[in-house]
Amino acid sequence: MSDLPRPDLLNTLQIGMLDHLQKWSFHFMKMHERLDEYNAMWLFMPAYHDLTPKNKSYEEVSQWNGKEMKEMSWYLHGDVTQSLRGGSSAQSPIFNRAIECTRVLFEFYMYARYKSQNDATLTYMEDALHRFHTFQDVFLLGQAGRKAKAKANALRTELVKKRKVDKETNAETWTPSKKWHNMNAWRDYISHEIDVSKEFDADFNFPNIHLMSHWVEKIRRYGAL
Repeated sequence: MSDLPRPDLLNTLQIGMLDHLQKWSFHFMKMHERLDEYNAMWLFMPAYHDLTPKNKSYEEVSQWNGKEMKEMSWYLHGDVTQSLRGGSSAQSPIFNRAIECTRVLFEFYMYARYKSQNDATLTYMEDALHRFHTFQDVFLLGQAGRKAKAKANALRTELVKKRKVDKETNAETWTPSKKWHNMNAWRDYISHEIDVSKEFDADFNFPNIHLMSHWVEKIRRYGAL
């Protein structure tokens, strides 16, 4: 543990965890059909102090640097919160978990940036990190790696073939209404099976998310970041 690298705000958080978080948020919005609201909020952000107004939606930004990631930390939580307003009774608990997960990761980041630390602020950091781990599973589908995505794509191909066989086998007996109903049922089934496959194979086992658990100890040993 003593040989672990010292905390690095730029690589571990700004272009590390915060980059993961905004990608998870984008996937979450897309999965819950809130992408239009998300892009609209992104473009709605006004200029304020050093905050640069946006002339591109999130989907149109091709690359992020450390300065842009730091600036993004000022407003992403607000974007997520506003984009997820007005969910159904079934959606609200999930949306609230996504909002809280976003909030507490930024809380950890802001405490980590303090120029001086004491027992109280380090306790706040530990609490924020604990709550982040409590809520992070809401973004699990956004954490599917290459192998999980490849497996899900192979499953999609297999299910699409089965759908084609079903359609060709029953084409002569299906009425237009029956065909429409069955194709919609296949679409929903394939989407559900792909999500289940990704979630089963996804995890949060990567270096940056682990390094954060050592930050409080490192700050106690070496001082504020």
